[in-house]
Amino acid sequence: MFSTNRQDFSKLLVIDLDDTLIGIGHRISQKNVSAVRRAARQGVAVTIATGRTFQTTQPFAKQLGIRLPLICYHGALVRTEHKVYIERMLPEFFIRSLIAFASRHKVQVCFYVSHHNIIYFNRPLDAFAKEYLNKIERVREITLVDFSTYTLLRTPIKCMMIGPEDKIARLEKLARKRWRTEMYITRSRPTLLEFLNNDISKGKAVEFIAKKFHIQPRNVVVIGDSYNDISMFRVAGTSIAVKNAPHEVEQAADHVVASWNHDGVAEAVEKFVVER
Repeated sequence: MFSTNRQDFSKLLVIDLDDTLIGIGHRISQKNVSAVRRAARQGVAVTIATGRTFQTTQPFAKQLGIRLPLICYHGALVRTEHKVYIERMLPEFFIRSLIAFASRHKVQVCFYVSHHNIIYFNRPLDAFAKEYLNKIERVREITLVDFSTYTLLRTPIKCMMIGPEDKIARLEKLARKRWRTEMYITRSRPTLLEFLNNDISKGKAVEFIAKKFHIQPRNVVVIGDSYNDISMFRVAGTSIAVKNAPHEVEQAADHVVASWNHDGVAEAVEKFVVER
């Protein structure tokens, strides 16, 4: 019989990926792998919630033995390898205005098309875009186009602008003032500003999965590090931030554990999920 303050409470564990479960090197530490697998052996349902594509999230899920639907694109896509449960596209009428906004402020812009796993980047790639592709997303193939003349053939699921931290923070304020509640606007990293369908968030996706598997919100534990994780903090019974999170994110969480590079996920799982 599990203890009332631990496993009775923890039935679903949702973990952010970048700078929470993984960091530099894009590898899950053995300590984190062992902790997550231990939770699964004790009957806890586990999944990942990330701003990444499904294709770049799936290898990490397989390493952890996750079978639940993955939450990708901040909740705009919820799917397994064989079944799509949620897919919310960015309304097409925002595309030209987002391109114009990025052009006016001289910032790199790209669009993700989930159907074919294609990322369209505006030509030419700047240093921030190259760093993102090489060090963060590690995308093997992109399509370079000139958005001033090119028309996307498929409806994108996400738009992203990439630039210096201070510039992206300023553009976020301008974007929120301009579009207010028309789009979901978030920063998954200080240098990444993202735009998606307004009817999505990690929190809504966590609620969907919990309901699908008949798990009460109070029995959900979530772990994250960034602004886009706050929405799932608000719907979970227990919310945990890793120490490398911004101050506002730490303040939104119930608990703070060690940073990603000190196995904060393993610490969180040991403290709040598994039976000792």
